[in-house]
Amino acid sequence: MWRFFAPDLRRRLSDLQAAATVADGVRAALHETIPGGDPSMTAVSRHLAVSSRTLQRQLHLEGTTFQALLASTREDLARHYLGHSAMRSAEIAYLLGYEDTNSFYRAFRA
Repeated sequence: MWRFFAPDLRRRLSDLQAAATVADGVRAALHETIPGGDPSMTAVSRHLAVSSRTLQRQLHLEGTTFQALLASTREDLARHYLGHSAMRSAEIAYLLGYEDTNSFYRAFRA
């Protein structure tokens, strides 16, 4: 059965990888690095196996920046945590990598 399905699965996987943008890869890497406490460009570029400068250039070509992706990813995660969990805002701020709760409040209001 594997010989029958493998070629089609490989083709679909390569199609998915070709369709994914650099920004999508950064968002996926941020979902892994934010809870770990290191949502820096260095950590994300290391995760994606590219240099920080290359990552900046590729994001610029897509019309976005690392900081914009970080902010939108944090916002998405904050909305998810606030709507689907019983965590306190201090716990959410910690999970999202903010230094203190006030920084989280300011960022979320913006």
